[in-house]
Amino acid sequence: MIKKLLFVSLLLNSLFSFSQNIVKEFDLKLNNKRDFFQIVNEDKKEVILFLNDKEKVTSFRFDEKFNIQDSLTSSRPEKKYIEIIGYHKNINDYFVFWGSKDRKEINSQYFNFATKETKTILINLELKKERLIKAITINNKFYLITIVKNMNILKFYVSDENGNLNEKIVDLSNLKSANNSDQNVNLHNILLEESKDQSMEIIHNDSPPSLALSSKKFKIYTYKSDEIIFTSDYNTDLTTILKINLNDFSANLKSIEQPKMNQQQFDSNITNSNSFLIDDKILQIKIDFTALILTISDQNGNKINQYQTLREEEISYKNSDVFQETGSIHNRRVLEKPKQFIRKMNNSNPGISCYKLNGLYYTVIGSCQDIAQNGSMAIGQGFGVGMGTGFGGSLSFGFTPNYTITNLISYQDKKVVYTNCLFDSNFNHLTDKITISAFERARIFVEVSEEIKEASPIFSKSRYKDLIIFKFNKDLYIGNYNDYKKKYQFFRFTE
Repeated sequence: MIKKLLFVSLLLNSLFSFSQNIVKEFDLKLNNKRDFFQIVNEDKKEVILFLNDKEKVTSFRFDEKFNIQDSLTSSRPEKKYIEIIGYHKNINDYFVFWGSKDRKEINSQYFNFATKETKTILINLELKKERLIKAITINNKFYLITIVKNMNILKFYVSDENGNLNEKIVDLSNLKSANNSDQNVNLHNILLEESKDQSMEIIHNDSPPSLALSSKKFKIYTYKSDEIIFTSDYNTDLTTILKINLNDFSANLKSIEQPKMNQQQFDSNITNSNSFLIDDKILQIKIDFTALILTISDQNGNKINQYQTLREEEISYKNSDVFQETGSIHNRRVLEKPKQFIRKMNNSNPGISCYKLNGLYYTVIGSCQDIAQNGSMAIGQGFGVGMGTGFGGSLSFGFTPNYTITNLISYQDKKVVYTNCLFDSNFNHLTDKITISAFERARIFVEVSEEIKEASPIFSKSRYKDLIIFKFNKDLYIGNYNDYKKKYQFFRFTE
């Protein structure tokens, strides 16, 4: 109870300081059917905000102090283009890609603030015998990724400087890996099977992913500007890593083994596992009913460090209590017994999340599971949970620049168990106190701020529909339309 009161006190102190974080607001009247989306141009120190209603798309260009420099307006694409799926940026050229439901029809909408020009390019894709994997933006370039059925072929439809999409082929015919039944199969079979799974998650480096995202077995990483990385942890004995070079579209496959559980020491044959990539490293967790192993290796499989914890032992490398959150950030309790953590992780979806700040690795280990079936409230996140969270644009967009909002609210209808850890560059454990991150303070703000609450019902998903979150000049910003005040507002959070 004391710990819970202290946490509530922390929330109130954070809320008290929020009023100092607003950096700009301006008058704006919008109708109820609206979407928001942003593009950050770090080179020019400007942010482009797109406000979409049922008739038009209005784009505002802000300088680094969020003063409006100018704006452009264009007609909203017709209704068959249901959402924005990505963008392409090149100096003064901005292309926003709208997609039909099946992604066979693409509307490439062009904005140029220097020439004041707007135009539309219509693109038709056959996608013959192709299954969509993901639409994604990496390093300001848009990629639509598909896999050809019954062939070991990946296709990348890549944006160019004219707003068109060009097809690139990735041949997977010589690549094989073990599936979850330990059968050596073509990588095509694994990707095709897993592309059916809507839990396939994209991991960006603009915010640390939540355990709700990082606990997924199939992940896509975009932290390198010239490479996209697919990982699979459906086989609990290894992590499969597929790297695609975005310059020549060559493919490289590696399998990093998980540690073997000693069955005489660990008395359960049922194991679970997951992994997380950061820099040139891979963090792997393996767990059964009685033990947890954390292994850190390079991406060639050379071990850097390893930590092992038995069920009755305290986790020697944690920097916080073990928490369980259900419903919201206000519904958090400490798990006093170590064996509760291992049991709950093994009975749920274990995951690990990590981000790097000032040369140190901030790591969260835990698990996440749905609770929607019992009618409970949506889940919030504590530091560890929020530390692994993302953000982006309007909920209707469903593409990766909106990753952060998706990440921010990803604990809705979830039960999360986690602890926080801190490591040096070689993943030696540090005993330093972990402070609350900018992202976690932003998450608290979104949950408790009256500025966010006043325009929508509590715990309603519509509460988040006007939010965007983005990194700019190394700080974290929330943009929100206050329907009550008829103002658009920007809030800043610093590390």
